[in-house]
Amino acid sequence: MAAEPAGAELLRRPLDALEARLGESLGLSLRECAPEGVLPRLRNRIQDRALDGPEAYAEYLLYSGDRAAWEDLAETLTANESRVFGSPEDFTPLLEMDGARGPFRCLSAGCGTGEEAYSLAIALAEAPSPPFEFEVIGVDLSARAVARARRGLYPASRAESIPTELRERHFVARGGEIAAGPIRRHVRFARLNLCEPASLLPLGSFDLVLARGFLPTLTSDGGRAALGNLARALSPGGVLLLGAGDSIGDLDLGLTPIRWGERFAYEKADPERGSAPGKGVSEARDPKLALVAHRSAVTRAWIRILLEQHGLRVEEAPHGIGALERAAVGAAPSLYFLERTLPPRGAGWVAERLRALGVDRPERVVTLSPGEPGASRIALPLTPRDLDSVLARAAL
Repeated sequence: MAAEPAGAELLRRPLDALEARLGESLGLSLRECAPEGVLPRLRNRIQDRALDGPEAYAEYLLYSGDRAAWEDLAETLTANESRVFGSPEDFTPLLEMDGARGPFRCLSAGCGTGEEAYSLAIALAEAPSPPFEFEVIGVDLSARAVARARRGLYPASRAESIPTELRERHFVARGGEIAAGPIRRHVRFARLNLCEPASLLPLGSFDLVLARGFLPTLTSDGGRAALGNLARALSPGGVLLLGAGDSIGDLDLGLTPIRWGERFAYEKADPERGSAPGKGVSEARDPKLALVAHRSAVTRAWIRILLEQHGLRVEEAPHGIGALERAAVGAAPSLYFLERTLPPRGAGWVAERLRALGVDRPERVVTLSPGEPGASRIALPLTPRDLDSVLARAAL
């Protein structure tokens, strides 16, 4: 093991205590909020209070009762720059939305200084549907970020990713800055902590929630709390879009992965409402691709070996949500192996949602279950002979 830098042990104790308190009070992970290193982000706060280094700063926060100092720390950790139409492909399904009815309500969660919220409003204003009422609410933990968002004034460089005609239609140039134009009437902002119980309840329900990029900065408990709040804030049929690398994991939030542009989002069930904007199923299937969803890595590895011996490529998922996420994007697998008790609700629940994603041939979905095999079930441990029968039924 490499030797730690001098003073590392001394710094760890107060910073660990600070991180624990930060996670308990705000749901934030100190190290994830500052991936470039904790000390560079804390340096200005240490200097502001003329404290003698990070240990003294951590102790001051822990024992002084200075609430303003905690607010300053939260501001420092959550201060991140964004752009108007950052990751523009995430807004394409809205620009292509047709047949929407108002009022259509959107939430920009972890909105920072508001660029995402204004981007949502522009996308809805440009949708090909007949004009309809819509509202966008941006929420963030940072009071300073929310204040800047309300001003709607940005350096012109923040709008480089927006097409020129849209920029000219929805923003007003002011020297080297741009200001949100009439689109501002559709957008408002609020300061709140998404990790606090029922924090979104006063804002009502939403048809679309964007929560891109802030979940990795939370502790595991904070992330679960925030996802629960976001899921409860969705209207029936509403859609939750996370960051490109984020997932709800195996949390049972009443949401199902769907296609959103070139990636997946999550939809809240509503039997009385049609497809959500952006929902779609790829008709392309990869005849050489199989997906194995099982909690046991050993079981997944064994089935992978057997399938690869038959010339198939294999992808794996530890839970049903992961299997559905994979089925919603790209060329879909042609064969699915699902653990009978697969989290969060078992293989039957996953199979039902696979049918909604276009997997309409039951012989392509195989349930893995200890005990006697059945019509669409094979026993574990899986044998080469069992696999041969599965591939024959699926005509692979």
